Amino acid sequence: MLFRRIILNALLVGIVASFVFSLLQVYVVNPIIFASETYEVAEEPAPVADHHHGEEAGHAHSHDEEAWAPEDGIERTAYTMSANIFAGIGYAAILLAVMSQLSLQGLTRVNLLKGIAWGIGGFIVFFGAPAIGIPPEIPGIEAAPVEHRQAWWMLTAAAVAIGLLVLVYAPLKFKALGVVAISLPYLVSAPHPDGPAFSHPDPAAIVALTDLHQQFIVTTSVSNLLFWLVMGVMSAWVLNRWVLTPNVLKGLGQDETANA
Repeated sequence: MLFRRIILNALLVGIVASFVFSLLQVYVVNPIIFASETYEVAEEPAPVADHHHGEEAGHAHSHDEEAWAPEDGIERTAYTMSANIFAGIGYAAILLAVMSQLSLQGLTRVNLLKGIAWGIGGFIVFFGAPAIGIPPEIPGIEAAPVEHRQAWWMLTAAAVAIGLLVLVYAPLKFKALGVVAISLPYLVSAPHPDGPAFSHPDPAAIVALTDLHQQFIVTTSVSNLLFWLVMGVMSAWVLNRWVLTPNVLKGLGQDETANA
């Protein structure tokens, strides 16, 4: 029953928080992305090897295949909002699961004020801490291979989440381990390519891209902070109203007054 309530309420919280985030993305963040894309330089076509298709029967292939991408406009916005909603539901499920378990263990009593703190914690774990090593990137910026950035992002989010939970809820003698966990991804170091951030041949374009990049970091930081504040407050509200209800607590053998 508890799992079902967490998932159902995660749908509500994720959709509302993602809708707010998507509005900010459409009106504040996307214009910076579109402006950056105007400076993208088309890559030179790779030299085509002198194939001898007649001698390579069974290895036939096409040279004109292109990666699919949504059309600009409504289609691109719809796919972006869909991705935001799925991510928001996932984040909400994680947040509600951790909140409910800590509440059932008697380690915290979540209220709206603490929901703000949980939202700030989510912002630090999933955006702020990773952004210290790998700042948000605009089109045209030179970046390390995506699989390396993804691995470091996952390491950072997991380590910082564990570190913060240890610092807040673990006994005093274990709190130093929280500092170690938070420091770990920065000791490993984030992946970065060698060379300048932008390789555009026009110096004026590099100046414009640098300015856009700074604007992008600010706007994405503000958008993500608002997203997580909505996520934290709504999660705290639904947790007390629809997740840890008297019936659920009774079914788990919990004292209703302990989580009131």
